[in-house]
This record gives sequence, structure tokens and C-alpha cells, in this order.
Amino acid sequence: MHWLRHRGSTVLDRVRNPAYTGDNRCLPCTGVNAVFAVALAGVVAWAGSPLLGAVSLAASAAVIGLRGYLIPGTPTLTQRYLPSRAMAYFEHGSAQTALDSHPEPADVSDRDRDNVLVEHGVLVPCDGGADLCLTDAVRRAWTDALDAIGADVDAALSESALVDAESSEFVVDESAGDFAVSVDGAHAGRWPSREAFLADAAGAVALASELPGWHGLSSRTRGIALGELRLFLDRCPTCGGDPDFQRRTEATCCRTRPVTTMRCADCDASFVEVVGA
Repeated sequence: MHWLRHRGSTVLDRVRNPAYTGDNRCLPCTGVNAVFAVALAGVVAWAGSPLLGAVSLAASAAVIGLRGYLIPGTPTLTQRYLPSRAMAYFEHGSAQTALDSHPEPADVSDRDRDNVLVEHGVLVPCDGGADLCLTDAVRRAWTDALDAIGADVDAALSESALVDAESSEFVVDESAGDFAVSVDGAHAGRWPSREAFLADAAGAVALASELPGWHGLSSRTRGIALGELRLFLDRCPTCGGDPDFQRRTEATCCRTRPVTTMRCADCDASFVEVVGA
């Protein structure tokens, strides 16, 4: 019996396509083919019998499992015709903002959705109107807050009010490569790095002192504003390095897309990552 199992395994290995299975499996392609397989089984069951439909579905599932797709030319067809939003969902799940610690309440007004940094003069036109720059007052307040907080996470949490809880209740998790905060076991916030969190904490302190009504804004709007403010960071909060923008092209199973990142090379800290469509 051992030789029979070995022979069966060898046959499966010959049929299996490693380019589109295992770690290389394209989830959008698999999803499209699964929908097609179910539709095909439905047609077979309607035209023939439920048993034939079940056999068709089982055969299609086996082909998708071993080959990665059922429809010839699937990777090209998926890249060409599947909407970018659908592919992004398969690749990363539902879209997230730069700072996801501030869920938007139901009563957020249109005013809350405006760019509050521009509206309140935190960002002003510069270079002849071709760009936006931080005002000197906000830059000084942000720098002072960065100096005061340093790399002290507890101080950052307690002084910034980024998370509505006592500092003794915070739990920080960096095991996944980012910086996550939870309170009593519930997710409260996530940043791309400890350095990004410290930058936002200092930014919250600065905006609270320089922007009227900061704490009256929705938590969602404050989160977006801090993510935008982070783009103007001129030094890393932990090592003092210079954050730099980098652009690259990222290849996925079904497409290529531009990715813009803001990182500190000296301490390998990520501040912003924007993935194009």
C-alpha cells in the first residue's frame, strides 16, 4: 500500500502547479474561479441532475486546489477585468486609514471631514502657493512635544489622549511588526511603527495647544489630521534620523502597483505607506 500512496502523491505533484498554489496562490483569482465553479455546477445540476452538479463542483474544486485556477488565462483576466478595489480587499482586507484608532461615529458632520489642518491655518501655502508647509508655531510646539515625550510610550499615551483610558490600562503589542494598543483586551489603535505612534502623540499635544477646538473634533477626524501631520515630520522621534520618501513598484499575483513610503533609514522605522491603485 505504501507504493500506491507514493504513486498517488507523485501523480498529484505532477498535476499541481506551484506557481499558483501554496504561498503563491492568488486569492482574487481563486475567488473568481470559485464563483465560476459554483455557477457551472448550478448549470450542470439544472440541465442534468443534482448528482452531476455535485460531481462538477467537486472536480472544479480539485482543479482549483491543485492548479490554482479553473478558467484558462485567469491571472491575466483577473488583472484586466477585476476592479482594483476588489483586488485590494483580497490582498489587504477592508481599507484602513493611516491611523485606525479612531472609528468614525455616526454623527460626524461634513465640517469634520474637511481638511482641518488647512482650515485652521496649521498648514499654509508656501513656495509661491505650489506647496503646503507647517506654520512656525505648530512646528515649534510639535518639536517641544517630541523632546518632552522622547521615546517614553507611557508619557506619550497619557499626555496625548490618543486613547481614552488610564495609562495603567494600556497594553502595547509590537509582535506583528507594527505598534498596536489595546485596552481591556479591545483593540484601541494601530500604527506602522513605535516611531509613528510617538510622532502622532507629540502631534496631538501640539495640535491641542495650537488648534482651537481640537478635542471637540470627531476622533476619526483627529486621526486623519495626525496622519497628514506625520507627512511633515523632519526627524525620527527615537534616533533623530531624517525621514525620507521612497517610491517603488510592488508586484502581486495579479497586478503591479506603485507604493510610496516614508521611512527613517537610520532606525528602519516606517511612518507612512500609501499603496496606489
